[in-house]
Amino acid sequence: MRYIRDESIGALMRITLYATFQALVFGAACAIVSAAPVPPSLRNTGVELPGRKTMHIPSPDGRWMLIASPYSEDRGRTVTLEDKTTRANMLVKRYDRSLSVGWSPDSRAFFLNDAYGSDGEDAYIYWPGVSQPLKLNDPILRADAQAAGIPADHAYFQIRRWLGAKSVLVEYCGHGSEAPARQFDFLYHVDLNTPEEAAIAVRRISERVGPLSFSVNDCLL
Repeated sequence: MRYIRDESIGALMRITLYATFQALVFGAACAIVSAAPVPPSLRNTGVELPGRKTMHIPSPDGRWMLIASPYSEDRGRTVTLEDKTTRANMLVKRYDRSLSVGWSPDSRAFFLNDAYGSDGEDAYIYWPGVSQPLKLNDPILRADAQAAGIPADHAYFQIRRWLGAKSVLVEYCGHGSEAPARQFDFLYHVDLNTPEEAAIAVRRISERVGPLSFSVNDCLL
């Protein structure tokens, strides 16, 4: 556990420094400078779906298996969860476009980002054995009045990585199209002490807000 904690602190420091650099670039020349390439150490650690074939994504302890099936006429695209000890299988998600998923280090939860449309993406945490996932969109906006106050017709909530067994890095980015159109990107450290929404602790670690520019990516990472 010490290794995971130390590694997470280092990753968070790199993310914060990179976010600060991006904010300076955006503020100084957002109309002419494109977003810098994302360092490999800061990229999304989730598995991107769908694939051309069925994909099996095991939990770190081997107890659980996420099974992502390609499109079929009767079921569409699906993700199911199998308990390897009992062979019980349950449907996690039917989806149309694309997802990304990633297990927590202790195998007790996984995140799922649902890019349901070209103008939106939702972020969820699932705990095996808990009937409903936890959607992070609303708790984040309730915790950050500045982000909630920015009109957005393109809004993407994306869990980028686990920072530990009970914490994640979340990016909220997008833009609004009506004048005065603004573009934004926020990064959050979110603590998940229990599956209850009331137990979430949200801390913003960086922000980038400015005029809409199609030469700058909405999303930092």
